[in-house]
Amino acid sequence: MERDDEIIARGYDQVADEYAALESAEAPWPRLKRVRAFAADLPHGSRILDVGCGNGLPATRELASRHEVTGVDISGEQVARARANVPAATFIRGDVREVDLPVGGFDAIVALYLIDNIAREDYPALFRSFRELLRPNGRLLLSAEPGEDPWQQYTWLGVAMFINTVPTEELVRLLQEAGLSVVSTEVETQLEGGRPIEYAWIIGERLRSPGSLR
Repeated sequence: MERDDEIIARGYDQVADEYAALESAEAPWPRLKRVRAFAADLPHGSRILDVGCGNGLPATRELASRHEVTGVDISGEQVARARANVPAATFIRGDVREVDLPVGGFDAIVALYLIDNIAREDYPALFRSFRELLRPNGRLLLSAEPGEDPWQQYTWLGVAMFINTVPTEELVRLLQEAGLSVVSTEVETQLEGGRPIEYAWIIGERLRSPGSLR
């Protein structure tokens, strides 16, 4: 039997064009303005991890124009496109829960539209790993569709895809329990193929452990 992550990877391979077409030039998604604001005061050359980077457009390209960016995505097709679209960045094809990354190696992490494709039961470990990957006072930008949809296989853009959604309040609590201070939470609607979808945009910061230099 195929694992959930294998189905997700194959799905994003198959719908790379269709997924990109969900965003129209007339109604761009808020991710670019959100990423610009998030990274505006980061020192030039900061190390940024872009998790679920997709084809690299437009967020990874924006970040890589000033910073040292590592992108991770589970889809081989998306990573191939990202490498072509953003040659200045480094890309890894894999599941962020399994990829070997340096502890405390990043000034910031960007995780856009990622966790809807990760089971809610994995969030505590995932968020703890985000904290460990961030340097002290490093920051996280996360977006997710709020809801209460169970983790199961759906048909999305004509392919099999595992999805779940979680209420924003629960995400905030889980981030805090993982040692991340939630700085801001905002909700914004974007059009996906003309259909309005609401997303929560959360900024978190890594807290130092009491009595620790890390």
